[in-house]
Amino acid sequence: MRQAIGDAGAGPQLAELLDAVVSERAPDEDRLLVLLDEIEEACSRDGLAGITTSSKQYTPLPAGFAESGRDEPVTWTCPLRRCSRTVFDDEVTEPPSCAAAGLPMAATRVL
Repeated sequence: MRQAIGDAGAGPQLAELLDAVVSERAPDEDRLLVLLDEIEEACSRDGLAGITTSSKQYTPLPAGFAESGRDEPVTWTCPLRRCSRTVFDDEVTEPPSCAAAGLPMAATRVL
């Protein structure tokens, strides 16, 4: 996706977005929305399908997800707790990684 977004002319916006997401400081949500809109517009002009949802709302984890006991299955979640990406243990053969931060995803057990 990075290559396609860069080819569409939104490489600087993507770089700024990723830098903000992986920063130790909480990102400015208003700025993230502007960057997402700019990336979306550039991709649309280049004929790429939409990459964001219409609500563009931040949700750290899907509803009902919390840490639980060792007998529950592992669910992999954002290591930065900044997005709602979730990968179930039976979907992968090894722990997945965060494409934005380049870090292993966090093992979370579902209640």
